[in-house]
Amino acid sequence: MVAIENFKRIRADGKVIDESMKASDIFALGAPEKVVEIKWDSRGEEVSLQFPHGVLAAVVEGRNFVVINESDVHGVRSLWVLNSDGSRRFQVSDVQKIGEKIGTGAYRWFEGARKNGLDVFGVVFERFGDKSMFQFDVDARNGNIEAIYPMR
Repeated sequence: MVAIENFKRIRADGKVIDESMKASDIFALGAPEKVVEIKWDSRGEEVSLQFPHGVLAAVVEGRNFVVINESDVHGVRSLWVLNSDGSRRFQVSDVQKIGEKIGTGAYRWFEGARKNGLDVFGVVFERFGDKSMFQFDVDARNGNIEAIYPMR
């Protein structure tokens, strides 16, 4: 049995984005709305979390973790890995070393991980200052950045 099943994102207008939906199905829901709730089943129990200021969320490939990019009241986002029961496992720092530069940035959106691994996810990081963007492949078990790829 996988830890996370039936993952759903609920928009502010109440419309549900099921994980099986294709982009065309999501566009058919109408004008974009922020996601304010996520739900899934974990080992027979329903998990439901609410985010009044919005959230980007995805199930990590191995289906053991959910990754969220949560907005606060000011629109500032923070990247978290959640356990299958919905508890917060850890926050991924917005201060990262890329090459020889240490800098602060913001996580923007999720991508498919380029590095193999069931508990690895990809996320785009924008470094403040020079606005350069990178894809990080992150291990959801421990928060280690497994690979960094410059983006154009």
